[in-house]
Amino acid sequence: MAFFEYKVINTAGKQEVGRFNSNNASDVAEFLRGKGHRIVYIKEIRGAFTRAPAGAKSQGGIFSKLSRITIRDLSIFTNQFATMLNAGLSMSRALQVLQKQTTNPKLAVIIGEVSEEVRKGNSLSSGLEKFPLAFSPLYVSMAKAGETSGNLGNSLLTMSSFLQRDNEIRNKVRGAMAYPLAVLAFAVLIVLGLFIFVIPTFEGFLTQLGAPLPLPTKIVFSVADFLIHRGWIVLIVVVALIALYYRWIKTPNGKRRMDALKLRLPIFGDLTRKSAMARFSDTLSTLFSAGIPLVDCLGAVRGVIDNVIISETINNIVDSIKKGESLSAAIERSGMFMPMVVEMTNIGEESGSLDRMLSKASEFYNDEVNYMIGNITALINPIMMVFIGGIIAGVLISLYLPVFTMAGYVQ
Repeated sequence: MAFFEYKVINTAGKQEVGRFNSNNASDVAEFLRGKGHRIVYIKEIRGAFTRAPAGAKSQGGIFSKLSRITIRDLSIFTNQFATMLNAGLSMSRALQVLQKQTTNPKLAVIIGEVSEEVRKGNSLSSGLEKFPLAFSPLYVSMAKAGETSGNLGNSLLTMSSFLQRDNEIRNKVRGAMAYPLAVLAFAVLIVLGLFIFVIPTFEGFLTQLGAPLPLPTKIVFSVADFLIHRGWIVLIVVVALIALYYRWIKTPNGKRRMDALKLRLPIFGDLTRKSAMARFSDTLSTLFSAGIPLVDCLGAVRGVIDNVIISETINNIVDSIKKGESLSAAIERSGMFMPMVVEMTNIGEESGSLDRMLSKASEFYNDEVNYMIGNITALINPIMMVFIGGIIAGVLISLYLPVFTMAGYVQ
């Protein structure tokens, strides 16, 4: 997700500046217009998650500025907060205790600010809403639902469980995506070490022998010589390409193209889609079971799906529902959602148990994601071993070809 700073004219006619995390500026604009604000500007800001939120006091020193709030931090805070509320502690007292015992300095500052809002007589949800970089619209919606039902503790426990599940699936998918890159990087380092440290020794030995060098051997020696004397050019090019890639992927067009590619990749595209199905089903089930209207649920779900293509599809689904179409019909017509999600949604709407059916769909796709990650990990190991072994074998054969040639001459 990207982070945006905005300036608006609120419903009272006053200027208001704030920050928001979202997939793109369009979602921020839609959120602000939904609150009745007139937008002055919206701009993306970098490093937003490491800065203190607007209006927060500069407590905690430099560590407060450098730290960031992870999903795990938020899950632990939410679970402890819910447990204290269910044990009978007042909201203000629970927040004070959590501010002192929270190990994340950034989160401690925000808890203190929220605690101050509660002491002023404001609701918890309104206090959380002031810190959109820490508490997503999904989180705020759950807090509002708990306040409305008078069961805030259980709503927060539900939110804590959801955050734990979301964190687990995020880490698994990221690990599956990062594993091939890590193995490939290790393979590149091995090959570079071979070219820089081993091949020059063979070159000197073969030169002293005066052995005729076959073409493969000459190519290997040329590559080794280039890496030793002009390797800095390769390093600069690689660093520049990586920097350009990360710069490009932060643009709306780059983000869209990369997200589209993720859905089309063999194996990994299926993994991306199934993990999105799991998060969609789980998030919608969690919110709908709390009594939040379906359109509002989908708006919050859109914010947790880290794929522009799927988020745009959810936008279209929301528009269809506003026109009177059922959820199951809208998601089936979109063509983005897998058959089981469509079927479970249809059954849930007909039986009046949409949240339970979506929860079952989420469990199914979570299991599918775990199964796929296990298979990917098991498949990558032998492929990379063959890849690395093939490169090393090719280099060694090239190095020994002159020796074999000389042996032929001797015979």
